[in-house]
Amino acid sequence: MFRLRIGSSVMERNRAPYDSDVLSSRAMREPDYALENAALVRLARAQTGPRANLLDEIAQTALLICQAGSAGISLIESVGDSRQFRWLAVAGLCSDLRDHVTAWDACPCSITLQAGEPRLFIEPQDQFPCLRFPGIDVPEGLVVPITNDDRQLGAIWVMSHTPERRFDREDVRMLSNLAVFAGSALTIVNDRDNGIASDQRHGEFIAMLGHELRNPMAPIDSAIGAAKKLCAENSTAVEVLTVAQRQVRHLRALVDDLLDAARLKHGKLAIRHSDTSLNDIAFDAVTTVKHHFDSRRHTLKVVGLDAPIRVFADHVRLSQVLGNVLSNAAKYTPVGGTIEMTVEVGADPESRQHGVVTVRVKDDGIGIDQAAQPHVFELFAQSVRNKGRAEGGLGIGLAVARRMVELHGGSISLHSDGPGTGTEVTLKLPILKESPTSDVPQFANKEALPDSVRLLLVDDNRDALMALGILLELEGHSVNTIDNGRDAIRLITETRPEVAIIDVGMPDVDGFEVANAVRLNRGLDDVLLVALTGYAAESDKSRALTAGFDYHLTKPMSLDKLHHIIRNRTNAGLRGIV
Repeated sequence: MFRLRIGSSVMERNRAPYDSDVLSSRAMREPDYALENAALVRLARAQTGPRANLLDEIAQTALLICQAGSAGISLIESVGDSRQFRWLAVAGLCSDLRDHVTAWDACPCSITLQAGEPRLFIEPQDQFPCLRFPGIDVPEGLVVPITNDDRQLGAIWVMSHTPERRFDREDVRMLSNLAVFAGSALTIVNDRDNGIASDQRHGEFIAMLGHELRNPMAPIDSAIGAAKKLCAENSTAVEVLTVAQRQVRHLRALVDDLLDAARLKHGKLAIRHSDTSLNDIAFDAVTTVKHHFDSRRHTLKVVGLDAPIRVFADHVRLSQVLGNVLSNAAKYTPVGGTIEMTVEVGADPESRQHGVVTVRVKDDGIGIDQAAQPHVFELFAQSVRNKGRAEGGLGIGLAVARRMVELHGGSISLHSDGPGTGTEVTLKLPILKESPTSDVPQFANKEALPDSVRLLLVDDNRDALMALGILLELEGHSVNTIDNGRDAIRLITETRPEVAIIDVGMPDVDGFEVANAVRLNRGLDDVLLVALTGYAAESDKSRALTAGFDYHLTKPMSLDKLHHIIRNRTNAGLRGIV
């Protein structure tokens, strides 16, 4: 250490870093290893919490072990081309000086970092104006550099406020050890927080990507659907358009998988239970993946759904689970193969649970090696059956399926005797309800297309508006269109459509404002409002329903879901469930 005196020259400030006359002449107090160890244990625990809490704990520890009047941490900040120190944590008499900033060239911390060793400063307020605080005397200050892997992070310091408190070599030892810990801990916590921030930005990017991809997909899907109806007599044109429609659906499935992967990673997957029909859930799942079976000429056998089965489950998510499992079976079953879905209801002898629905999906496909089977439900476990297959997907579907099944209180498992022996996936779901007295539509007898209704389409995307409008007119509906929210409110009031499909992301007056305005007019209570958006998070659905919408659909809009909405538009109990 060296002694810094009033009027000392720059030459004196930069002389040998140790002034043995100062510390050697002082009695060294006995080491308190128990106190030091207890403090390090508290600091180790503090690493799991917020960064600010860790810094505060380090400052408090320095104050305690050095019996100082004040203690703190000054970390380096870059401001343009220059650097400065910010007091990010302060304990003791100077605690109100948190966030105090000192210039690099006018601070004891820079001298300490340049020396690369602890420094003792005597009467530092005489030399450093930045340390002159009203009513606070600083007879001495001890500063120790904080580094990690030869990278300078800042400094940890203690100050005395009475002439009687003088620092000794034991203070240097303990504060130096604390600085080593602080350097490592700060690096770990900084990396952790940077990773969390990066994950958050990644999640936001994926959500925005999904939204931006859905916007052009919507008019493409609608235009293809309309073109198929207009070219119904031209079998070759219909065949080509069917290929395009199948690929758009595949693209939408990939976008949905990306969004679900982000939600799964951040624990944001959620379900909404309702009284529903397993027959309809299974039908929706098969309809979603039917193009896979058709393109590969698979035979699908369904057993156990001849009678109605009532369940308490999330209709959409459970349909997604079955769709994922069936899609996976189709991917790995050769052309002309057979896939069988069997449904059983009753008690589960293994778990001894009653009201259990067991669904088994078995294929005669290429099978899977037993060593890979424990990993198939992991996120991004891509193409574990055959890494050379182009249709392997993103490795997301089964991971999402497992989480959805767990949220229903059930389990999912996979078994294969090895390559070439096929695969069987088993779902056990405690969701069975007593069968109602009224008939429930059976799996093979899906409801017919709904009757024609008066529709209003609202979207600022002219291409999407035109394509969807033509498609719905070809479906037999009476359709009006408008491309802005302000005129939409007027048109709904004047024409009183039975169903209004409104894009929520319009400029000026958005879809939420349109829904609010319509719901304030009690004369329009019978108008069914459907939100159409590229965002599909649960929070987006909740916001739409809170704003006054009856349903929330994502782009590109599913005609099957729209048919469901139109058929059930008078059933208030089913609103929001599609």
